[in-house]
Amino acid sequence: MHSKTVVLATARTPFGRLGGALASLAATTLGGEAIRAAVERSKIDSSEVEHVIMGQVLQGGAGQAPARQAAYSAGLAKTITFETINKVCASGMIAIVFGSRMINDDDAQVVVAGGMESMSNAPYAALQARFGYRFGDGALVDLMSYDGLIDPWSKLAMAAAQAKVNADLKITRDVQDEFAYYSQSRAAKATADGLFASEIVPLRIATKAKGKLVVDQLPVQARPRVPVHAGSNGESKVWGHQSAESLVPDTKRSSPYVTGDVPHTVVDKDEPIRADTTLESLAKLPPLDKDGTVTAGNAPGVNDGAAAVVLASEEYARSHGYEPLGEIVDHAAASWDPAYLALTPAMAAQKLLDKRGLKISDIHVWEVNEAFAAVAWSTANRLGLDPRALNALGGAVAFGHPIGASGARITASVIHQLRRRGGGLGIAAICSGGGQGDAILVKVG
Repeated sequence: MHSKTVVLATARTPFGRLGGALASLAATTLGGEAIRAAVERSKIDSSEVEHVIMGQVLQGGAGQAPARQAAYSAGLAKTITFETINKVCASGMIAIVFGSRMINDDDAQVVVAGGMESMSNAPYAALQARFGYRFGDGALVDLMSYDGLIDPWSKLAMAAAQAKVNADLKITRDVQDEFAYYSQSRAAKATADGLFASEIVPLRIATKAKGKLVVDQLPVQARPRVPVHAGSNGESKVWGHQSAESLVPDTKRSSPYVTGDVPHTVVDKDEPIRADTTLESLAKLPPLDKDGTVTAGNAPGVNDGAAAVVLASEEYARSHGYEPLGEIVDHAAASWDPAYLALTPAMAAQKLLDKRGLKISDIHVWEVNEAFAAVAWSTANRLGLDPRALNALGGAVAFGHPIGASGARITASVIHQLRRRGGGLGIAAICSGGGQGDAILVKVG
């Protein structure tokens, strides 16, 4: 490694419920707005962005090159390179990790990374329609479930698999409901206290121009930037091409943004948070599976949203006079039996601590994605932490879990929490389908 990776800015959309306030917006529109806002907050010239990495799980129907779509709509240059990646729920976090590694290896100076998901817009598919069903009935397959929420080995929905794991690990309904209650109450209080102003970019969603966001002015497309490492400084004929105007995208026509006096609704808070949640109301909810312990109250919803961060080398930030929000220090990953994804955040976090020679007590802020309340509770239990030490501002049970975006949200949240406390070390950890776990270590100060 040659360069340290620092975070110059973060931005995320509010998270929406399935079919809720954000349902009219494509994942790429949500991702583009997170990118646009993060770059704007960073104060950098948008033409300085060299690469974009966005996680997205439900890519069916999203169109070709979703990360490129999001970056282009945000006004980034046609010369940026990109990846759209899928590591299920860890996609947004691993995008940040991959961006950081590019900078560590001197492959880029400025990278935007994050994740996006519109679970509301995930399509249905006729999987055998290509060559015909030949005889009998066909079926439509819900790609939200099939590609995002179904274990491909047991064929169980994640909630059903988690219920079986809870029974095996003796994780009771009471501890899950208690954790869910703290998640909701903390999220409601943090929202009321305005603590998410540094994270959330409010959305003005057009009510008649479907799928559009209302902005004061359209993003100006950044100027093309010949890669420094190309070696030619743009002088060779390789970079001397002049595109035919008819073949260049009309950004105004394809933009997800509109300007002017357009009717719209403002969404500036996470829609799924239920401030009126009580232990009594949680206890009344039926289990999602017979004799199980997972309910709609101690599991996150199915959601829409996006998050992005601007990453840069420490040298770039220093030479351009930018004050970083924090540093991406390291990452570790783990895998276990697919159904036991509840165990993997602790495994990844312990691997990360061991790798860096750190103790639990060295970490000042912990964020563990609440794929289920049982996941976060199990992580605390196995690491020897008080469960109340996790997710000080609430978690996915309250905010929701747009699966491609959550890893980026919790990483950014750790940074902002560390800044409010005056610095320190923080870990964000997340499980994902297939029995995977990822943990990222960040530093502020």
